[in-house]
Amino acid sequence: DSLLSSSLSFNEYAPYLQLVDLGGLNLTAKYSLREESYPIQGKLVKESLAKTQNYQVDYSGIKEVNTTLSITLRKKEFTDEFKDQNRLDNETVLIRSQSRFNFWDRFIQSDLFYETTTQRSARLERVFVKVEQGTGNYIYLGDLNNNGIADEDEFEQTIFDGDYILTTIPTDELFPVIDLKTSTRWKLDFARLFDKDYSLLGTLIKPIFTETFWRVEENSRLEDTKQIYLLNFSKFLNDSTTVRGSNLFQQDVYLFRNSSELSFRFRFTQRRNLNQFSGGTERGFFNEQALRINFKMVEEINNQTEIITQNDNVASKARNNRAREVNTTEVKTDFSYRPIRNLEVGFIIGAGRSEDTFPDEPTIIDLNSQGLRVTYSFAGKGRIRAEVERKELNANTTENYIPFEVTKGNTLGKNYYWRLNFDYRIANNLQTTFSYDGRLQGAGKVINTMRAEARAYF
Repeated sequence: DSLLSSSLSFNEYAPYLQLVDLGGLNLTAKYSLREESYPIQGKLVKESLAKTQNYQVDYSGIKEVNTTLSITLRKKEFTDEFKDQNRLDNETVLIRSQSRFNFWDRFIQSDLFYETTTQRSARLERVFVKVEQGTGNYIYLGDLNNNGIADEDEFEQTIFDGDYILTTIPTDELFPVIDLKTSTRWKLDFARLFDKDYSLLGTLIKPIFTETFWRVEENSRLEDTKQIYLLNFSKFLNDSTTVRGSNLFQQDVYLFRNSSELSFRFRFTQRRNLNQFSGGTERGFFNEQALRINFKMVEEINNQTEIITQNDNVASKARNNRAREVNTTEVKTDFSYRPIRNLEVGFIIGAGRSEDTFPDEPTIIDLNSQGLRVTYSFAGKGRIRAEVERKELNANTTENYIPFEVTKGNTLGKNYYWRLNFDYRIANNLQTTFSYDGRLQGAGKVINTMRAEARAYF
């Protein structure tokens, strides 16, 4: 009579064997049996028996290498009483590896991460959840097709006054899948390699610093799971087997990275992704090349200039208004003037062009922007920051649907923004903040938002 539907009884036995510090090598082997019982008609009945094997290897015998490898094999079998309740036997394989390397006095620094597991997963469904106005990033346009249902096409992304957020929930149908996540990061600091080399080669190469990052994620229903385990990339991002997946590569090259006088950074980024939603497949491709230059003109004036080119393509069978083929070129330059330590005045100017070639008649948008900011810091107490910004977007047509990714929340025409932020610590346990935002977008109305807060700590 004391049993609840959430009652649980279990017995678990988990012996293990461990070999410690064999020349920096640690080995661990574990085996466990877990028997679980749940109530049926007021009685505890054996539900399942789970057998788990775990093997772990750790090595840190030399200062240049630190690595861990863990393999877990788990098999769970349900009794007939619970199989009748749609509980299915399952097997799980989990492999996790993490390594760090440091060679030649930190000239080469790298890390490797690998994790894969088998599980049961489902296709995802996009769901819009209503939230307090101003805290979301979507607005509902209304029942445009008069079907009485809030369809996905009737929500529009926004950066202001959104009252919906987008989330994904799994559908009811589950599939056995393999989930893989792996990444690697490599840093080359030539200043450490040529620190005391005064030759011409050392002088030319010493300012170079590179960072390479590669991340792969794949959630797949492929039956031949070893193709995923062994990273056969021809089987990744497949329309028929991939539930969700992405492949991201980023390469940074720095010149004079730590110099306050003059420094350069070139960045190349490329990302491919695929998602299976309940309404269909969505495939994306993103490519960016960016050059950033930091330059100290005089002691009080600094400049940062960025030149960016992007390709942002999305093919979507589920939602035509998400499909796009956008090419963007943008130049931004930011001047910073600091006449005294506590005061900074900045001015930013930018120009660019975005072209969406997905419509029959391509959409071309020319952008120009200007911004002015003033920041004053109260030493150890707080700061006050005021900003004024103007952005103008001119399009060759108003007939096409313009994706949010092209306008970034701005409207065609002139957009004005002004902001004031103030935070000040009155005492060690009393903090005050104040913010004011105003905007005028296109031919719309002026919208003002103000917030103030005082927070005490006890």
